[in-house]
Amino acid sequence: MIAKTTGTLAIFASFALIGSAPAQDLGAQVRKLVDGVYVHTGKGYESNSGIILTQDGVVVIDTGQNPIESRAVMAAVKKLTSMPVRLVIDTEPHGDHTTGHFVFSPPALVVAAAGGGESMRGADRAAPDRIQRLAATTPEMKAALEGYRFITPHIEYQNKMTLNVGERTLELIYMKGVHSESDTAVWLPKERVVFSASAYVVNQINILRPFVTIPDILAAGKMMKALNPEHVVPGHGTPGTVKIFDDGEKYYALLVERVGAMVKAGKSLDDIKKELKMPEYASFGSQDRMPTNIDAAYKVVTAR
Repeated sequence: MIAKTTGTLAIFASFALIGSAPAQDLGAQVRKLVDGVYVHTGKGYESNSGIILTQDGVVVIDTGQNPIESRAVMAAVKKLTSMPVRLVIDTEPHGDHTTGHFVFSPPALVVAAAGGGESMRGADRAAPDRIQRLAATTPEMKAALEGYRFITPHIEYQNKMTLNVGERTLELIYMKGVHSESDTAVWLPKERVVFSASAYVVNQINILRPFVTIPDILAAGKMMKALNPEHVVPGHGTPGTVKIFDDGEKYYALLVERVGAMVKAGKSLDDIKKELKMPEYASFGSQDRMPTNIDAAYKVVTAR
């Protein structure tokens, strides 16, 4: 692993430029955002991946929910270009974004925010049989895991990093306390596309771990909205616009307001978890995560 602070990394190909492959049907999961920038959307609430074509190769952002999806991302890359994948950027270290690294690396280098590798190693130690259990789920999954290797980031940065790959500029921005131990927003300033990691998800209740705070989530949303992106690709859910941040801000404001009112009425945290209703979001997925959201809102209210 190479640790880097705020800095710039230039990636140059050592081979002649190869033209794009003939246009082909990319399937229902692949959506073009701007010329050369695509998103492979996860099924349901599964994770999204980015595909960025450059004159010096391909950049992939997150490698899919699982190895079946990782191989689908690679298949889309091969339909788009004969150039190799040069870089993989992790927006977070969790397995639903990183298990498929082996499909791309080598030759790709994996880049993440500081702490990404340690998070992955910790999860691997905690569940040493995870890959065997995953392979046992379906014959298709077992086949997709053929050749699996555990691959952690080769390069970790702190705070910010600028990547210059071919004609593209990618700005990596660390986001503290928004989802995982190592969250990265990926901003393409020329193309006005931001991959916002799982700080915000769409039509789903996010899991807020004990180290995640609502003020940090809101600060990250404000930061990304200030970039004035035309396209926002969340870690999970349908890509859209800055409305994703606006909707998230409204949700957390209402949650904190309702938790605050219940605290003022003398309700305990356990009472609030049993009684709080958010009917406006009843259709959202992952309702079982709501207690973690109430915990985070309770911390905001009681810290005032």
